[in-house]
Amino acid sequence: MSDRTEYKNLKNSMETLDKIFKYLPEKDRKIKTIPRIFNRTYDENFISDFLAYVLDPLQNGVGIEPLIKVIEEYSERGINILHNLTLAEKNNISIMREYTFSNGRRIDILINIQDELIIGIENKIFSSELENQTKDYADSISSSFPDCEYVLLFLTPKGTPPESDDFSSMSYKQLIDQLRKVKFDYRDDIRRKIIFDEFILHVEEYMMNKKSESITDQTRLYLEYQETIEKLNQYFKKDSLMVFEEFEGIIRNIFEEEEWQFNIKQDRKWHTVYKKSWDIKGLFIHHEFWISNENILIRPVLYHMIEIEGRHREVFLTLFDKEYEKIKDEYINKNIIYRPEDRKMAIAYRILDNYFRPDYKEENRLAEEINKCKFIEEAIEKVYKEFLKTI
Repeated sequence: MSDRTEYKNLKNSMETLDKIFKYLPEKDRKIKTIPRIFNRTYDENFISDFLAYVLDPLQNGVGIEPLIKVIEEYSERGINILHNLTLAEKNNISIMREYTFSNGRRIDILINIQDELIIGIENKIFSSELENQTKDYADSISSSFPDCEYVLLFLTPKGTPPESDDFSSMSYKQLIDQLRKVKFDYRDDIRRKIIFDEFILHVEEYMMNKKSESITDQTRLYLEYQETIEKLNQYFKKDSLMVFEEFEGIIRNIFEEEEWQFNIKQDRKWHTVYKKSWDIKGLFIHHEFWISNENILIRPVLYHMIEIEGRHREVFLTLFDKEYEKIKDEYINKNIIYRPEDRKMAIAYRILDNYFRPDYKEENRLAEEINKCKFIEEAIEKVYKEFLKTI
């Protein structure tokens, strides 16, 4: 395929992509639930904390009914125990997160109801069961609570079977179906009702939907045109490296004497040029440029500075402040900023046009602009001699 033909094909694909993209809604279709707001969308610990809250009669605002609904299909005796609790006993249910057994293993949620009923829940969102995990949990619960009825649930998105026969599998759909049966009147406690419903909403939105249903139309469009986008990106990277080499070439030609040292790297956002004598213990004087191969074709401006660094910089800067007063007019005439508030170490601070952008129509004046700072280099040499007398 000729370069011209490939160009036309790529251009046609991008024109089609652009037309479709304009008609796609920009807003995020996914609901921002509490876990997502805090970047804990699929965090097992966060979800387990949330579930423990929903099941806690003292916290959830609805009482013991969520516990009843969650276990009602697994233990008739457990349901009877819950129904027969006194009000005081209902308010004295122990819900423990990351309960540690004597062998060091920890189950996500362990609920102890009056030392009569133990409810254990191991929550797995993505990870699989560890070796003998549910078997060890079951043995530990049987040993620690020998006289109790227990309900052990292995909670996973799809209801994956546990290794232990003492555990029952529960999918997130089963969990939500049961929680939806809980009767909760908004008038009783609006705030807690909203939090309760938020758990249900989050699980439905992020745990139960298929991946194909959760991605945006924009992502689908990207996937459809991924090959075209990747080809264009490869061309972009290749041309960016070529243009950055032009930038580096100009810099090396400007500072052509042997005394200049160069610290320039393509993928880094900053680069330094300095004389050997400007880099001594406690003091580093250098030109600094902010641009990289990643942004040289798109960034509107580039930064050029002459900076003073090192532990002795304040001594040098104090001396240079006096010299600056003598050459202040030349700074002003050449539009060079001296020690701006947000960059006090810079005795020259300049924001220049990015002459390397493809849409920049005028001549590349980078060399001309850098040469405007030659009088500052002369001042540096003068102040440097005075500085050496102070150390």
